[in-house]
Amino acid sequence: LYGFITCAILLIIFNFFMSYAKYKSIDSVKLASGTITYSSADLNIIAMYKKDDDNSEYEPVDTIPTSGYTIDNNMSYCKEPGNEQKMKNILNYENGILSLKYSKKGTKCYLYFINLSAKTLANLFNDFTTAESGTNFEKDNVTGILKVTGIDTEDNGNTLYKAEDNDGTSYFFRGKANNNWVQFAGNRWRIIRINGDGTIRIIFQCEGESCKDTTGEKTNAELKVSFNNISNDNTYEGFYYGKENGETYEETHTSLANNPSTVAKSLKAWYENNLTNYEQYIDQNAGFCNDRQVVTGVASSFNGTGIGTIATSYAAYGRVVKKSRNRQEQLPTLKCGVSAKTADEQEISVAVDDTAYARDLFTKEGASKGNGILPYPIGLITADEVVLAGGYYGVTNSSYYLYTNHDYWTMSPAYYIGGASVFEVSSNEYLSRNGVGSNYGVRPVINLKANITFSGGTGSVDDPFVVATN
Repeated sequence: LYGFITCAILLIIFNFFMSYAKYKSIDSVKLASGTITYSSADLNIIAMYKKDDDNSEYEPVDTIPTSGYTIDNNMSYCKEPGNEQKMKNILNYENGILSLKYSKKGTKCYLYFINLSAKTLANLFNDFTTAESGTNFEKDNVTGILKVTGIDTEDNGNTLYKAEDNDGTSYFFRGKANNNWVQFAGNRWRIIRINGDGTIRIIFQCEGESCKDTTGEKTNAELKVSFNNISNDNTYEGFYYGKENGETYEETHTSLANNPSTVAKSLKAWYENNLTNYEQYIDQNAGFCNDRQVVTGVASSFNGTGIGTIATSYAAYGRVVKKSRNRQEQLPTLKCGVSAKTADEQEISVAVDDTAYARDLFTKEGASKGNGILPYPIGLITADEVVLAGGYYGVTNSSYYLYTNHDYWTMSPAYYIGGASVFEVSSNEYLSRNGVGSNYGVRPVINLKANITFSGGTGSVDDPFVVATN
């Protein structure tokens, strides 16, 4: 009897420790960069699939793809134990690293990967023609200077024009651009360009997933906002500004995080109300150029230092106002911080001043470039981008995709003379400039991640590209 009782006790103890050991066992799932370990009782990756193009079916795989793929958030999901609801937006796969959030032990995940070349929005344009010249537009192949001699009202078909930005070669739309409509975050947008790093720069077009407005008040996210409520100092040329009555250029134009312009406040509030649930699709490292370099040698009396109330011309004025040097063309750029400090230099140089680039490229806190003071990655179009899209300073054009028959702000300072002024797109059909205290519309600009996926569309107003969100 004693022997039987002893054996029974030992058997119970053995089974207990074996069960506990099984509960605490560690399994591994191979990843591109090695392995990830997890407690088998906490998480189960049930199945993994991948496909290489839009026309193929998903096929099961044993390991996460090593490179060239992105997670398909429209398909991938996890389930908590006892809950049949599919949890999405908790998975992220970037640079060979998979990360996910789960809340309960026994969570099960199903992962779907798709080849980047198959589903990224930028790759929709692989069959487009690219060009360095077009209607009233060409590149000087010796200096790299972009020269625009007039407006563009053409359809331009499946053509993307290319120019260098700070990150590489950028491809932009010009003229009517009937194939750059995007549906995202409950609204319609237009693609401005594919940036040099592959991210996609878009501008607000109208509110609602089915809107088709190309003109009128509905093309503004906010209708009447001043760029800055205060205008009596050069510092108020800033998207975020520095010190009023500063004694140096640095004090005047070094942006302070607690000094947002009126339009920056408006964009912050709009982002919080419309985009916080879509941040996983928005590039958090992108920048927006508020070029506050001064330029001298223009045909005007305001060739000052940019300090206090001294009459001053800013770089964009020298580039996109033809009469600034009585030249025959405008000289837009997609680079932020071009170092040319005189009108003569602007005609021969596209070199970038690192200090200006770090100061005037507005980026989100923690970004790897720019000034890193924005709470969210949102800004405005630049005067240079307007010119490259087909607009022109002082010349009417109602037949290019940025025309809305309504005034709206750009992010580019023009000059200070009795008050700060910034470029704006006028309802009178041309690029203009006005005092920062004026009330104009706001068209937010954001940058979509390079690896976003889409669920359909051809880019037309009746069939826009649809960014795949959950």
